[in-house]
Amino acid sequence: MKSLLFVLFLAPALLGQSVEERLSKLEQEVRELRAENEQLRKQMGGPSSATVIPVPPPAMRVVQEVKPAGKEPKLLVGGFLHAQAESGDRVDTRFGDENDRVYLRRIRVGMQGSFPAEHFDFRADMELGGGLGNASGIRAQAIDVYAQWTGHPLAQVRAGQFKTPYGYEQIFPDTKLLTIERSLGSDRITIGRGIGVQIAGDAGPVSYAAGAFNGNGTNVNFNDDEGFLAVARVAATPWKRSGNDRWSIGLNAYRGEDRSAPVAPELGFSGNAFAGTRRAWGADTQLIAGKLELWTEVLRARFDPAAGETRDLKGWYAAGGWLLTNRIQAVAMYDRLDAPLEDIRTWTVGANYFIKGHDLKLQLNLMHTNTDETRVTARIQTMF
Repeated sequence: MKSLLFVLFLAPALLGQSVEERLSKLEQEVRELRAENEQLRKQMGGPSSATVIPVPPPAMRVVQEVKPAGKEPKLLVGGFLHAQAESGDRVDTRFGDENDRVYLRRIRVGMQGSFPAEHFDFRADMELGGGLGNASGIRAQAIDVYAQWTGHPLAQVRAGQFKTPYGYEQIFPDTKLLTIERSLGSDRITIGRGIGVQIAGDAGPVSYAAGAFNGNGTNVNFNDDEGFLAVARVAATPWKRSGNDRWSIGLNAYRGEDRSAPVAPELGFSGNAFAGTRRAWGADTQLIAGKLELWTEVLRARFDPAAGETRDLKGWYAAGGWLLTNRIQAVAMYDRLDAPLEDIRTWTVGANYFIKGHDLKLQLNLMHTNTDETRVTARIQTMF
């Protein structure tokens, strides 16, 4: 730019000279400018003109860059949305009231990546949603946040917050359930997500998972006692053939000592907090054969409080789906929860319409209970 301005300044004087004289003077000026620039670089401690250092644009500048050493490092970002509408009675205690509403059940966004050469991967998911109750606004909370060592298929170690390995329906993905909501027994007896450490493995037809957790629920960093909640599951697939057809079975259990652990309201403990020993077991089986899909599960939990009588929760369900067409699936479920405060039996019927598989689908469910209460729920699901 400086050279160009200088040439423009001298243009009038150069017009009256010969071409050779003009070129000679221009070359001299360029040499002088180069010498001046070189001198300035030396005074400023910068590189010489012989050195070329590419400078990225401001938006691309990186103070420090960390890259996985594997050949195919990946970072994936995605999530899903559950928008729902419902009308009818309050069929169980998960629902806030009988009011009709349109609401956002879940908005989940997360990322996952890996360091293949080091055999580590990680996941971080956040959820925005109002839940089934009457939340005053859309809450934000961490869901699955963990790091995992995957160096051996028989012993993969995970640490962070994730689903505890108890209850098949509970650990099954929200986006692929047969019905819109899980059975009441599954939601009340299982312990959902927790912060802890787990070791798991897969040996073909048999898999296992065992972990130690704080036992105080999701997004709770403290432990209410000196011990851990121990949870374990083993599953097997005795029969499998080409395609998705298979028969699977599973067994799981947990045990823990607590001082103030959150528990189901149907148990009747003050403040829904429990102090004492709790233990549970469960068994489940699933069959997929052609257009037919069947699930059944039994869950049992016993609570021995530090003071007072022992209380039990007993639940089981049977659910099935039948593909009427490539896009339409009819579903039905019978769910029963026996609790100290009340026994609840729920029948659910409905349909799933797959616009683009599970990536984009519509769901419609009708729930009816033994107390003659009915609720209709519709959902649109999109994954991104």
